Amino acid sequence: MFNKFKGFLSNTVVRHLKPPKTMTVIIEQGSLQGILYKTQASNKPYVSFLGIPYAKPPVGNLRFKPPVKHPGWSGILKAFSVGNMCMQYSFIKNKIAGSEDCLYLNIYVPQEELNEKKAVMVFIHGGAFNNGSASSDFYSPDYLIDENVIVVTINYRLNALGFLNFDIDECSGNMGLKDQLFAIKWVKANIYAFGGDDQNITIFGESAGSASVHCHILSPQSTGLFQKAIMQSGCMFNPWAFTEKHREAAFKLAKNLGCEKDNPKEIVQYLLNVPAIDIVKLTKIEGKTDFQNYEFIPSVESEMVSEKFLPAHPEVLIKTASTVPVITGINNMEGLIAFGEHRMMKILNNTEEINELLQNHYSKEIINKVKNFYFNECNLECGTTRLENICHFYSDLYFTKDFHRGYDHFLKQNISSVYSYEFKFDGQINICKSIMFSLRPTFQSLKGACHADELSYLFYGRLFGFAPKPNSPELRMCRTLSKLWTNFAKTGNPNSQDLCFEWKNTSAEEPKYLSLDGDNTCIVDGLLNGSRVRFWENISGTVGLQQK
Repeated sequence: MFNKFKGFLSNTVVRHLKPPKTMTVIIEQGSLQGILYKTQASNKPYVSFLGIPYAKPPVGNLRFKPPVKHPGWSGILKAFSVGNMCMQYSFIKNKIAGSEDCLYLNIYVPQEELNEKKAVMVFIHGGAFNNGSASSDFYSPDYLIDENVIVVTINYRLNALGFLNFDIDECSGNMGLKDQLFAIKWVKANIYAFGGDDQNITIFGESAGSASVHCHILSPQSTGLFQKAIMQSGCMFNPWAFTEKHREAAFKLAKNLGCEKDNPKEIVQYLLNVPAIDIVKLTKIEGKTDFQNYEFIPSVESEMVSEKFLPAHPEVLIKTASTVPVITGINNMEGLIAFGEHRMMKILNNTEEINELLQNHYSKEIINKVKNFYFNECNLECGTTRLENICHFYSDLYFTKDFHRGYDHFLKQNISSVYSYEFKFDGQINICKSIMFSLRPTFQSLKGACHADELSYLFYGRLFGFAPKPNSPELRMCRTLSKLWTNFAKTGNPNSQDLCFEWKNTSAEEPKYLSLDGDNTCIVDGLLNGSRVRFWENISGTVGLQQK
């Protein structure tokens, strides 16, 4: 096909080009020009191709539709800057930002002079399916590039523009997931031209990106497109990652936008004429952000939909899921991410606030059991202990208990290797935790890793400028984590002789996990957060105490 157009200008040519040093690749869509950079920590050369359109802009009648092939361009596309992020409410800018024209990806190619094709890692960003982007401001993959793999980061549609579901072809839901699928197919079709191995693709993601990876493992449409998967702090069983109330949310949104019609097709026609910014404004969550208020997230597609990405509930799809090697894990203090909530100060002084948090999801008996488990034996005079218990409560409610359900399914398959981890390194570049503590100095006594803190050790966040110092524990953590992830991407095994420990895969009979804690990284025998996991398992299995 177009593989005959493969390849770069030779490395020799690149070294003699005058600044800015560039490189050109020819793919089916046209010619692309990238810029040569050096990695932040090691000064290794790589070429960055930013803002590559992988599908037509989903505007006009393509709003709410699955992605469509991009027709290409004439001349050379200068891939020097990232494309628009998908329209969203930006917490940083405190306003609606981005564009409907947002289906772009970025490719980062190391320039080590090796003849073999390179392993490919496709990263899916988090943000509760409502925020985020693939921007190099947050996800510059310098530490991964140091290990000689190709890294791809992708944008996908968010909130109602990405997940509105009226159960019809005109608005089928999961458009954001279909964008991801389209991007992965684009990578598989084109990565050979960049020196990548289209038969050695690993998809990985964090939070909603991790739940997305889980979606691709579950979806029949994604089967065979990737060979390995890494899930960081998220799965489809988390309460913020999947909804069964999509239809109710869709009609409510339409009504709030002034549409009183009952026919879904007529409503969609109405919504096509509403400015995108007006739609996104109504998806902004005001006030309480308890991770269960998100309405426009993945959902099952109805029988009336032609091409279904999620044709059934995840509990059903898990039985026929792809069997690929998996790395899956969580951070030890995930719940710190919730400590910015306005209700946190109330919970510190009065556990009755937990009633409001749980009452729509659990019976009174379960709520009392939860309060007794997390707070009854807690020394209320010890502020740090109480804070830790609240953090564990949030961690378990939003991440841990459901993470274990997803992880357990992998173990029961007993076909492919499963590597489990807990990230607990508390370093100087734990960005999420640092931001949280700047907002809430009261919590600085808490040790460990907040939700998303491990990302600082895989990616260089240019926007914040958090970089490890030379010869620091943080730099060693960057190198260890990146080596584990890239070893796995290359071979399916995260281990190598230059690591001072062996990460053994886990099993249902002999559970074990890697404790990622800088120079103290080691294998731990047993179930991760075993007593807390068993508590929630017992609750869900007790007759008469099921969720409402």
